[in-house]
Amino acid sequence: MGAKPPVNMDLDSVDVLPILPSMNFDQTKDFYVNHMGFEEVQAHCEDYCVFRRGRMELWFWLCQNHEIAANSSVMIRASNAVELFDEYTQRGVASSMRDVCEESGVTSFHVRDPHGNLLLFRSPVTSAVLRAA
Repeated sequence: MGAKPPVNMDLDSVDVLPILPSMNFDQTKDFYVNHMGFEEVQAHCEDYCVFRRGRMELWFWLCQNHEIAANSSVMIRASNAVELFDEYTQRGVASSMRDVCEESGVTSFHVRDPHGNLLLFRSPVTSAVLRAA
């Protein structure tokens, strides 16, 4: 079976939003609002809690299994990854190191929330690196 080619359409207005597990909505709210600088957004449903900061929007569902939360992650591509690292380091939530790939110029760091979810922040690969590849 051959794959059908994708329909030619503009996907610039499409957003992909992760839904991460939360062991406790109150603890999740405290972490993302008070430590990560997000604001709570009305989810219009008791089953989710939602937080937004700029174009970052994270949804959470209530989970009773710590293993699921401890093995969940999301990558956040941010042109200001260095500034976010500095801010989150000052807030005491960023990982203790910031990685920089010399070849691509990509900066990355991570944050783990209280339930184990991994947030990996990465700067985008520069267009100059892509042209050289």
